[in-house]
Amino acid sequence: MEFDLHPSVTLRSGTFSAVVAPGEVVLAGLNDSPVLRRFLFLFVSGNYSRLLSGINRRSVSIEVRRAFTAFQLMQIIRESYHTIVFVEHDPSLYEGAGEEMAPQVGEALRQLGQGALVVLYAECADPSFDAMARFADRVFYLASPAARPPAPRARGRGRERYPGGLPRGQQTLGGL
Repeated sequence: MEFDLHPSVTLRSGTFSAVVAPGEVVLAGLNDSPVLRRFLFLFVSGNYSRLLSGINRRSVSIEVRRAFTAFQLMQIIRESYHTIVFVEHDPSLYEGAGEEMAPQVGEALRQLGQGALVVLYAECADPSFDAMARFADRVFYLASPAARPPAPRARGRGRERYPGGLPRGQQTLGGL
C-alpha cells in the first residue's frame, strides 16, 4: 500500500518516513488521499497539535491518541496495530526525559515501520526530531510555496552607491 502525501512524497507500507513540511501541505495530502479511508489510521500528537483541527474526519478513518510524555508515546507505539501511523512531533515531550529518549522513540518507530506505514512529521526540525529521523528509511524536507526565493529579475543599470558624491572626508585613489 502506498499513498502520495505530496506530488514529490510517496509513502509506502513497510517503511518509516520522516517528513518536515508546512502544515498546509501535509493537511492537503491527508485530506485528499482516498487510501486513508480504507485502512486503519492512527494519528498521534503530543501536548499540542497543529494539524488535528484541520483534518477532515470524513476523508479518513482515523483514531486519535495523545501522548503527554515521551514514555506515553513509546507505549502508544508499542500497542499500535494500525496500518498507517502518523506521529506529529512535539519537542516538549523530550524535555527532561534524557538525551537517550528520542533515539529510543526513533528505534521504536523504525520497528513499527517494518509492518506498517509510519510517518514522523514536524513543521521544522529540532534536535529531538533529528535524533529520531536518523532511524527513518527516508527523510523528506518540503518548503512552503511562499518560501521559495523570487525569480531573478532582469537587471538594468545598477544603482549608484553615492549619487550625490562621496561622503564628506572620503577620497578616491584617483583623487590622491
